[in-house]
Amino acid sequence: MDGFDRIGSVAAAGPLDAGAGGSAAAAPGTAILGAARRTGHVEHVSADRVTGWAWDPSDPFAAVELDVFLGDQRVARLTADRARRDVRDAGHGTGDYGFSLSGLSGLLSESRERLSVRFADGGCDLHGSPRWVERPDAGLDDRAVDFVRNAVEAAVRAARSPEDLAGPLELLGRLFAGVVDARIALGADGSPKDGPRARLDDLASCEADAGPFADLVRAARAQYAPIELPPVPETPRVSVVICAHNQFEHTRRCLLSISEQGARAGFEVVLVDDASTDATLLAEFVVTGGVRVLRNPRNLGFLRSANLGARAARGEFLLFLNNDTEVGEGWLDELVRTFELMPEVGVAGSKLVYPDGRLQEAGGIVRRLGDAANWGNGRDPDEPRFCYLRDADYVSGAALMVPRALFEELGGFDEEFAPAYYEDTDLCFRARRAGRRVVVQPLSRVVHHEGASCGRDPASWGHKRFQAVNQRKFLRRWEGVLARLAPAGHDPRLEAERAVTRRAVFIDETVPTPDRDAGSNAAFEHIRLLQASGHKVTFLPAGNMARIEPYTADLQRLGVECLHAPHVRSVEEAFRDMAVAPDVVYLHRHGNAAKYAGLVREHFPLARLVYSVADLHFLRLRRQAGIEGDADLEARAARLERSELGAALEADAVIVHSHVEAELLSRAAPGAAVHVVPWTVRTRPAAAPASARSGVAFIGGYAHPPNVDAARHLLRAVLPRAREAMPGLRALLVGDGLPRDVAALAGPGAEVLGHVPDLGEVFDRVRCTVAPLRYGAGIKGKVLTSMAHGVPCVMSPVAAEGIALPEPLGWLIAGSDAEAAAKIVALHRDDPLAERLGEACLAFVREEFGAESVGRKLAAAVTGCPEEGRSAPR
Repeated sequence: MDGFDRIGSVAAAGPLDAGAGGSAAAAPGTAILGAARRTGHVEHVSADRVTGWAWDPSDPFAAVELDVFLGDQRVARLTADRARRDVRDAGHGTGDYGFSLSGLSGLLSESRERLSVRFADGGCDLHGSPRWVERPDAGLDDRAVDFVRNAVEAAVRAARSPEDLAGPLELLGRLFAGVVDARIALGADGSPKDGPRARLDDLASCEADAGPFADLVRAARAQYAPIELPPVPETPRVSVVICAHNQFEHTRRCLLSISEQGARAGFEVVLVDDASTDATLLAEFVVTGGVRVLRNPRNLGFLRSANLGARAARGEFLLFLNNDTEVGEGWLDELVRTFELMPEVGVAGSKLVYPDGRLQEAGGIVRRLGDAANWGNGRDPDEPRFCYLRDADYVSGAALMVPRALFEELGGFDEEFAPAYYEDTDLCFRARRAGRRVVVQPLSRVVHHEGASCGRDPASWGHKRFQAVNQRKFLRRWEGVLARLAPAGHDPRLEAERAVTRRAVFIDETVPTPDRDAGSNAAFEHIRLLQASGHKVTFLPAGNMARIEPYTADLQRLGVECLHAPHVRSVEEAFRDMAVAPDVVYLHRHGNAAKYAGLVREHFPLARLVYSVADLHFLRLRRQAGIEGDADLEARAARLERSELGAALEADAVIVHSHVEAELLSRAAPGAAVHVVPWTVRTRPAAAPASARSGVAFIGGYAHPPNVDAARHLLRAVLPRAREAMPGLRALLVGDGLPRDVAALAGPGAEVLGHVPDLGEVFDRVRCTVAPLRYGAGIKGKVLTSMAHGVPCVMSPVAAEGIALPEPLGWLIAGSDAEAAAKIVALHRDDPLAERLGEACLAFVREEFGAESVGRKLAAAVTGCPEEGRSAPR
């Protein structure tokens, strides 16, 4: 018995048999009545070890001899004499009947051989014998090849349909991929290679010996260049689920577009191969990086494949993407951003475009009989009405994002609609029933080769026929909801805005640039508040009719329809083309009120006309004339006053931002309905404490004359006084277009920054800001922005005008240049003072300029009701 181990332990006994043939098994602890013949059991068989037990009831103190065979050849004899407590506890003699044999692998001449354990001297097999044993390091010898070939050929002979061969084909494809992977990783010399898995070009060495896959490999290498996707982060934000059945060229183009476009959000791609028989079998070699391939053993159809992909996904969001799509810029990030900006959204879809550039759909419309229509089909995708976020009846599963948690809560796509069609529409209806919005986000743009997989004719015998079949299922399920919808042939413009109950038209000179001037910030925030009060907002840049990026997109992303040239060339053209009259027309700034109030009355006599003055230009001009002693400016101010007061009297409601302007207008135009409505200011506390910041900043747009004058005055009169006490005091001049003669005054210790997209970077550096305005009107955005960051602003009385500062913030108002300089120095030398005032600034802004407070005031102006009223506009 040299070379064999007869001592190794056994973890647990197998069945205890009543006879040598092993026909009546019993577990340890079960008595075997009337046992008279030798019995035993082979428990474990591997190339490393064979274990079991055997005994002779007629002679319980004798050890049983056993023979071990590989095939028909006896290779070992061993004695079953090892102590086994479990056998003893079962009532079988002393229990010293276990056996263990190690070292078989050295005897295995084939990759797979049949092992038998028999009673010696021509006895029968123990229970559990014979068994197949495989050599761990075996290659593909003749016996293994015959076994695999016979199994596959048997499956081929038994097949009665193509689906019967999906399993063997999937298995062979997976095995092929694993073998090629291992071969490439090892390299020609047989040694392991470091680094990522080889790309498609590395398959060249396999063409000669790839067997039945040689032609497929050769064709794939000739047709397809390698594609590399970004690596998957540890916790991907999005799982992109792509289902594919053949049509690999479409799948490849889809993955290539994802590789080219990329995304800021971390993502993984889950490619579900729905029993393909084409080059999709080589997907792992064409595409490397952040992709996982799941292979269905048989064709399951889109719906079940999508559910399988979703179950395997790890992302916070699921993006179902057809394999016959090509993604464009913003394809993924804009959808993610939609959920970040609007937590109430449950499903968001992309704008789909045909390969020839025509619009396929910007969200879908469902009608009374469950029939669906693509909004905008065949139109120019850049028309403004197809370019803003809006609620839709459904969005296509060709590019649909949903939070994974919601998808699981809803039970995924309902298999009632298998294999495909209407599963996306049904999901959208269920999400809406759960209280979530369904929206299309056109800033996510995807090209869709419609019908590439299933065709376009519902009357055909392919999968497309399920469109009609599933429409009837959808109609039965949602009949109560659909009964409230319009039948086919209704005006699609109204159907596309089914969720709209109130409409507002907002007119300004140009697209708001809220990061550049206070007037734009006020416009942008009032637009958002109009949306929050239930209005669909249409924006018109009347002064230039221009689309200006990124600002137009900022509005469209939030659901604002932005009309612009060349699609709309004038305010009057826009008014003529509106299918439904607005409830409210909001005219921002005096110039627009003077030009368009009459046009509003002509086209929309029932609309409520709201005029927001931004600031009283005549007041600002008169103050400038007083400082500069300019009689011509004084005359212009008088003419402007008459025009502004006339516009105020024409409007149903006049919005000013401060009580100072409200009192002035009430005296000058007693018939005007004046409302004090500031704009929403969001607090963003500076990242660093006051003790870690130093220096001052002046912030302003220098196309505005009061800011130029204030910057010049700061550099000439205020900073020199402050530097007498603090010689190293530095100053930052922030904003566009500072004139050269003013910049030349800056000198050492002053830095001209120009436009800064994120002012938080400035507020994280400075101890305070300075606003030494000598003339102007209205609330000053620079003051509120500084306070919203918890950074005190030393301001002149003009800069503080209209802001009812409580104590202790009144301390920040400086009546002279010397006082302003002294306050700057005090804020730098007294850390507790700076911290207290910073906290008071934040508290004041939250209380007076929060969205809830400002929203109530704007609602009162828009509806004509008191602030506490909430009735709809007329």
